[in-house]
Amino acid sequence: MVRTLASSVAIEMDLRLEAAAAAQLRENTAHDPDYRVPEVDWRRTGRRVLTTERITGLPVQNVAALRAAGHDLAALATTVVQSFLRQALRDGFFHADLHQGNLFVDDDGVLVAIDFGIMGQLDTRSRRFLAEILHGFLHADYRRVAEVHIEAGYVPADKSVEAFSLACRSIGEPLAGQSASEISIGRFLAQLFQITRTFDMHTQPQLLLLQKTMVMAEGMALHLNPEANLWEIAEPVVEQWMMDNLGPEARLEQALTTALRSIRHIPALFEQAEQAARILTGEGIKLHPDTLRHLAREQARARRPYYLALGALGALAGVLWLVF
Repeated sequence: MVRTLASSVAIEMDLRLEAAAAAQLRENTAHDPDYRVPEVDWRRTGRRVLTTERITGLPVQNVAALRAAGHDLAALATTVVQSFLRQALRDGFFHADLHQGNLFVDDDGVLVAIDFGIMGQLDTRSRRFLAEILHGFLHADYRRVAEVHIEAGYVPADKSVEAFSLACRSIGEPLAGQSASEISIGRFLAQLFQITRTFDMHTQPQLLLLQKTMVMAEGMALHLNPEANLWEIAEPVVEQWMMDNLGPEARLEQALTTALRSIRHIPALFEQAEQAARILTGEGIKLHPDTLRHLAREQARARRPYYLALGALGALAGVLWLVF
């Protein structure tokens, strides 16, 4: 935990790194219609100075001014949560300092972020586990939630899936039927931590900033709209990520990519087969018959994945031919 926070502080101390984070977030969210990051002025930016384009707007903390200006507070609450989740799940790079002084609303109702000193990052593996855990709780699939925790290594593999899924149910079921104002992601995370401690779950440093920011996003959303329900707001983003990354089309594309990569190794396989043929026909060095049999077995074992990949590619080609 200390190393994670120290790393964040080190980035905050060099404003060139903060500028790079702003540029990366701006690039990632360039096509998000409800969220914007100001452009960095690199000519006027250095280790101790960060300069961006000037922005105009109302601070998110001033609810009265936002309401007087005619902004839709419920829509803004949704944008706060969904923009954070898009950044975390889609991009693996998110603004991790979502206090009320860092967000403004421009005249068009677009959320504008500033202060990029604290940023969170998630690798592809962590994003998949996070999405599956949220999806499991959203759909009351507590066994899958338990399985994902164990698959991810968050909970030791020797723990009972059944027992942990029952513990997850004890967290998720009380949320059902509750009004929006009674459901708290902060309380949910606290209960989850208590349960996972019982199952020897260790702290995951890569998730610390995510957990903190999730609580801050909820607080911001409730500040704008006391009836905001984080679970309902989050569901479309989680569902879309699951469809894009774990749905049938995504799995078909991944299988096709794997098969195509395997095909690239075929010339090398033929060359190896030719070399083996030379040895077997007496050209080159002489080997003991047991050694030859061992080499043949190893080559067959090495080629098996490629033959399977070729078979899969053929099957995929057949499916695509039938579909199109």
